[in-house]
Amino acid sequence: MLPWVELLDSLQPHVVNEPVFRIRRRKIIAQIRLAQAQLKAEKPQRKALLRAFQTMGELVAHEIRDVSRDEVKQAAREVVLATLRNAPALINAAHQARQIS
Repeated sequence: MLPWVELLDSLQPHVVNEPVFRIRRRKIIAQIRLAQAQLKAEKPQRKALLRAFQTMGELVAHEIRDVSRDEVKQAAREVVLATLRNAPALINAAHQARQIS
């Protein structure tokens, strides 16, 4: 589960600091915290994690409609870079996902 926690930890500063996420920032941060809490729990619940990630995706999609193309491109680059840095760990986490109830 540690790779998922690290991914969320790496995304949170971007949500907090990037001007792209201005309208729904609090809601996105709340979903990040929910996912982090589940991942740190003794028995993470798959449905709660899935819902938190889906909600974050929906909020980001709505936010993107309200920003310029340049802002979206820059934010997308940063998310892709954060994901690529953690790709090996994410693959391992996928294998560990069977541990989630």
